[in-house]
Amino acid sequence: MQLDSYLELFTTMYGWAFANIIGEILVGTGLAALPFALIVFNAWREAKEQGMGFNGALSLLESIQTRLYTALFVMSVCFATTPITSLHNVNLSYTPTRSLDSKEPQPVSLKNGTRSSYDAAMADAVSGAFSKSGNLSYVPAWWYSVMGISSGINSAFRAGLSSSTQDLRIVEDMARMATIEDPALLHELQRFYSECFIPARSQYLAMDKSTISATGKTILAEGSAYGPTDVDWVGSQFFRTEPGFYSTNRSYNPVPGWAIDFSRDTDYIQTPAPEGTPEAGYVNPDWGRPTCKEWWESSDKGIRERLTNNTAAWRRLTEKVQNTLTFKSSNEAKDSVARLGFEKANPVFVSPERIMGNDYGNGTNLLRTITGAASTIGVANKALDASLSMVPLLNALPMIQALVLMALYLFLPLIIFLSGYDLKVMFYGTIALFTVKFWAVLWYIARWVDARLINAMYPGFSGSAIMQEITQSFSSAQPQVYKRMILNILLMFMFIGLPLMWSAILGWIGVKVGIDSDWLNQTRIMTSGAGSGSRSVPIKIGKK
Repeated sequence: MQLDSYLELFTTMYGWAFANIIGEILVGTGLAALPFALIVFNAWREAKEQGMGFNGALSLLESIQTRLYTALFVMSVCFATTPITSLHNVNLSYTPTRSLDSKEPQPVSLKNGTRSSYDAAMADAVSGAFSKSGNLSYVPAWWYSVMGISSGINSAFRAGLSSSTQDLRIVEDMARMATIEDPALLHELQRFYSECFIPARSQYLAMDKSTISATGKTILAEGSAYGPTDVDWVGSQFFRTEPGFYSTNRSYNPVPGWAIDFSRDTDYIQTPAPEGTPEAGYVNPDWGRPTCKEWWESSDKGIRERLTNNTAAWRRLTEKVQNTLTFKSSNEAKDSVARLGFEKANPVFVSPERIMGNDYGNGTNLLRTITGAASTIGVANKALDASLSMVPLLNALPMIQALVLMALYLFLPLIIFLSGYDLKVMFYGTIALFTVKFWAVLWYIARWVDARLINAMYPGFSGSAIMQEITQSFSSAQPQVYKRMILNILLMFMFIGLPLMWSAILGWIGVKVGIDSDWLNQTRIMTSGAGSGSRSVPIKIGKK
């Protein structure tokens, strides 16, 4: 039996275990037979109230017989349990959605384990209190069938749309959760921002724009993959390709990990200077000063490579972005992820004039500490924004469904007993169980529709433009997030509104059927009494 979440594997077992405990109490005390005695008493009472004489005895016996047969049927299929319909005889399983690393999801089950923390946290779901030797996993035949049919419908519906998934929401969720955890990388990005980007941008703002090369104008043109905003971030394609910018500018101070290159580091001396010369006694630093282009683009030590591969989460995000979105080159794809990392790090300008060689003064160290604290606060703010977003709600809804189902499983047998094994209540329970189980399908539809809306609102967008839109939604300025806000509101409405509408419609149907059933039952009783030769006053039955 295919379920809809990890938690439902356990709440299904727990719900029926609690229900069976209540059932054993009712059967052990003899209360389970009480509704049959009440059926006989109520039939006799109704006959006396309607003034049925001796000729109405046959009708009374037929009425009692019909009600007893109905109650016995409802009790047999909705209250009584047998080992045949035990949850241990069916493999309760759950197939997760496709994981963030694009691997094919593997089904999990109580029988074979879920390979998650649920196994340790809820080990008694398959042993101990809920052991196979007991009857706490038994399910009445009717509810067992309703669960199976509902799960089958859900699985068939998802299978019908399985080839129409869209992973842009997954990319957005991964981007929201990604953080820069390496303090050394944060510090180096801070240095690059101050020693390369700020000087290059100042140079760009002061230059005569007519002197920009044709390639540079193409990069900054409206509608290009980069556009005029390309010069607003540290990995600017314009700064990396336009002569006189990153290809010429170098780090202000030596960068650890970069070897000295005498063809580039011309301010270093290759051989010891003779005594008496100005260079006498000069010792080269331990590390070289790379050009800004090298510092950013190097495949092994470059900041971009470290931003996109600093943790497993960032590596999965980079892979997901390249597999999901369309880019002109892998270089453009890496830039889009690195730009997200830049926004997450949120560096600020620190004057290189305060930095002396490899050693920093007390003032500089204090400034670095303040900067690091500001960066940490910025990351905390981003985490707070994420916690207040709709993502926790969307993740909580399947858990809420699992807990609601557990409550239904717990109360269904008890409600059937308290109703006197009423056939109408059996129908209500069926509607309620099917309604809640179908919520999972409605959420699947909501995500499918959301994917279609994303395609409609971003027609023809390149991967770089989409990633830029996602990145801007996490930045402090957020200049163009109206579409994203609309999509989020619509998705939240569908996740909450569709189940509410579905539950209201099914609830109305249940109430309507119950009212019609009561009216027909009353008409049958009155008609039977009037035709039995009783002395009761004729009553006109009908709707006003």
